[in-house]
Amino acid sequence: MTASQWESYSQGRWKQRRRNLIGVYLEAKYSGLAEAEAVRDQSDETDTRIISQQLNEKLLGHFRELASNNQDTDQVDLQFLDQVISDGADPNSSDRFGQTVLHEISRAWSVDVMKFFLERGSDHFRSDQFGVTPLHVASALDYEDMVCFLLDQKADLGARTFLDQQTPLHYAAKNDAVGSIRLLLQAGACITCTDYKNRTPLQLAANMDCTLEITEDSKLFHGYQLQVVVQEGKLDLIMNPVFLKLIQVKWKLYGRFGAWLLLVLNVLLNVSWTAVSISVSVSRQSPDRYAFPQDWWRVVLVVLALLLTLGEVWREVQDILQSKRKFHLRQQWMERRLQEDLKCSHPMWPQERRFLLDETKRVHKMRGSYSQDLWNIFDWLVYSLLTASFSVHVTDVLQPSAFLHTLSLRLFSISIILLWLRLMKHVRAFRLMGPFIVMLGNIVEDVMRFLFLYAEIFIPYACSFWIMFGGLSSVPSMQSVSGLLYSLYRITLVDEYEYAAMVSVDDVMAPLLCGTFLAASSILCVNLLIALLTDTFQRIHDNSKANAMMQQAAVILQVEESMPRLRCFYDDQYISKHCSPLADDCDNLTLNSSYHHEMVHIKAEIKEILDQFLVLQRNMEAVRGSRVQKEDDRQSQQLQNQNQQKKELQAIQADLKELRTLVQQLLQNRTDQT
Repeated sequence: MTASQWESYSQGRWKQRRRNLIGVYLEAKYSGLAEAEAVRDQSDETDTRIISQQLNEKLLGHFRELASNNQDTDQVDLQFLDQVISDGADPNSSDRFGQTVLHEISRAWSVDVMKFFLERGSDHFRSDQFGVTPLHVASALDYEDMVCFLLDQKADLGARTFLDQQTPLHYAAKNDAVGSIRLLLQAGACITCTDYKNRTPLQLAANMDCTLEITEDSKLFHGYQLQVVVQEGKLDLIMNPVFLKLIQVKWKLYGRFGAWLLLVLNVLLNVSWTAVSISVSVSRQSPDRYAFPQDWWRVVLVVLALLLTLGEVWREVQDILQSKRKFHLRQQWMERRLQEDLKCSHPMWPQERRFLLDETKRVHKMRGSYSQDLWNIFDWLVYSLLTASFSVHVTDVLQPSAFLHTLSLRLFSISIILLWLRLMKHVRAFRLMGPFIVMLGNIVEDVMRFLFLYAEIFIPYACSFWIMFGGLSSVPSMQSVSGLLYSLYRITLVDEYEYAAMVSVDDVMAPLLCGTFLAASSILCVNLLIALLTDTFQRIHDNSKANAMMQQAAVILQVEESMPRLRCFYDDQYISKHCSPLADDCDNLTLNSSYHHEMVHIKAEIKEILDQFLVLQRNMEAVRGSRVQKEDDRQSQQLQNQNQQKKELQAIQADLKELRTLVQQLLQNRTDQT
């Protein structure tokens, strides 16, 4: 063929859309043909074989050269390729990984180039050494036109790679090729097919997680489904009927008993430490902290408080060790699976390999979930304060000192407040209190934002008040820094403050500072805090049921981890035996008369709807029958018309023959006369 004969072929590049996985380095998903191998010793090979190999390398080298050039204006030289194939090049020749030119065409070139090679004997069913076919490549790169063309050529939808057993649909799913997925499914690809890890295309897409931002701070949750939902705080998922039923079954099985047990133990802990703290404060004037034998009950309280505290600390330590053990097992399992995927990765698919390497690094940087629960941190804060308070108290008992006694009282007073606040952790499992405890947790965030704004106003005004009125005997409340700060706090609350004394010192700055500070702190900041709290309350209240279920699920998980001995009191295989699948008794639906009447009413409505549907169906069949009859009549009429036309045409042809015969006779007579 001449050059002009190739003008009808599109010989340019396919304009690929750049859609790399978020967080992955900008490398090509598929690199195409591998570099040519080093020249081997060909002394033992025949001349014909050497020439054939050279022609094959010339064929592949043309595409390698275009790939290295990588310009949008590149064109495939079909005339050159046609000549090379005519000279003896194999259109199915491959590189060292078994990739043919069809793999490269599926990556970067137009459909016409694919047609050109198929017309010359290229096999689009042929895979490389890893089992990757041209359809795998086109599907992964979301090359919709090429996918359509290959499907029209009866490409194998179920072709699987050799190591990871993945179909073209798997390749499209894990590379976020939405268009290819749609085309493959329309062509009949099996959406439930699995790879060597029993992953469907949907699961593989979720596993690759094309929309996950991979950073050092990315969190990776582990554990079974309920743990993941609770750790992620997914209120929409927790309201799924499956999760609701799971929580209900576990709550009845052991959650309710475990929650009540933890609540009772912690109430006893709080009461015992409260009694110990109050008993310490009663004997503040006596040099002997304990007077025996009348103070024996105080020793019993201390021992009880210590035993309960040690029990709580022991459970926390068990939680930490168990969390670490589960975390390390999960980490090893994930690393092993990633290494298996790396072994299956294709050397010419660098983006997937980079993704797996980044996933491996992220797994190495993972941290356990124990510290992510702020309640656990709060627990250790309370335990630390109790330890410090008791240690100072013991030191004060052994070596009585007014300073140590005062310090122990201060520590005990702070510890008791936090200890009773900690009780909310064990009350949140009950649906009445769960949403309110969540609301208090969110209020802490709002208060922190408020305190930042309040500090921005409070600090400069405190300095200004100290400059004008600090240290003066005429303003007693501001003679010290602490007194001044407390006076400003009272101004914020619109409480009493020494305005007259400040006016006597400076009648210009006193109203200016007091008025502006009152407006900024009391009117602006306090009302802003009220608005934030109102918004938080409304947001939590709107999801009150979901929040209650979330807190209940969190306590169920806590009971599972911190109280494993509860398994002795119930069948730990109950869910697998009785809930997989779950059989629900429906006999009680007919016991209630109101339910019975409602069911009768529903059945009547269903029957009426079905009757209407049957009537409509008959009408449609009648209409369809009349349409069929009309169509038959029309076809018979057309057939009659055609027959009539044929008869008329035959009559005209007969007349023409007679006319031609008469003309010939007339001409013959004239010829005879002449």
